[in-house]
Amino acid sequence: MVDFSGFDQNQQLALLDNQSSYLQERERNIKTIYSKIEELGQMMGRLSHMISEQGETISLLDTNVTDIQTNVESAHSELLKYFQNISSNRWLMFKVFGILIAFFIIFVIFLA
Repeated sequence: MVDFSGFDQNQQLALLDNQSSYLQERERNIKTIYSKIEELGQMMGRLSHMISEQGETISLLDTNVTDIQTNVESAHSELLKYFQNISSNRWLMFKVFGILIAFFIIFVIFLA
């Protein structure tokens, strides 16, 4: 507290009023700072939650990319097998068609 022994009553009231308003201002500022700190804590909590969700999303994406890569490789392998199968069947078709034409020519020449 302030020593008021050398002041008259009006000066003492003015000093008390100034001191009181100063303390009220400090109290308001402290409350404002406290509320801002609480707000910042809430924002940090939300940010932490968002970061953990994004981490989960990235893990899912990584898993999906790995699965897609495996599926694409399997599909490529199956397409190569199918292409080889078609190529061998095409030669078989040509052989069968050639034999049918040969029989047709023999049939027309000898039986006609």
